[in-house]
Amino acid sequence: MPKSPGHGFRAGQRVFHNKFGEGVIVTLEGSGADARAQINFSRHGSKWLALGIAKLTLVE
Repeated sequence: MPKSPGHGFRAGQRVFHNKFGEGVIVTLEGSGADARAQINFSRHGSKWLALGIAKLTLVE
């Protein structure tokens, strides 16, 4: 049984970042403190962000 990544995010979710605005999670890798996400932001393109630092919020 695979271990839960612990951050609660999934590919395809819409998220908001204070600097880059709204984006969609393309892919996730790593877990715990090393987890990071590739997010496609409409105004800033694709970015890799460390989930422990990025302070992302889910957009409903």
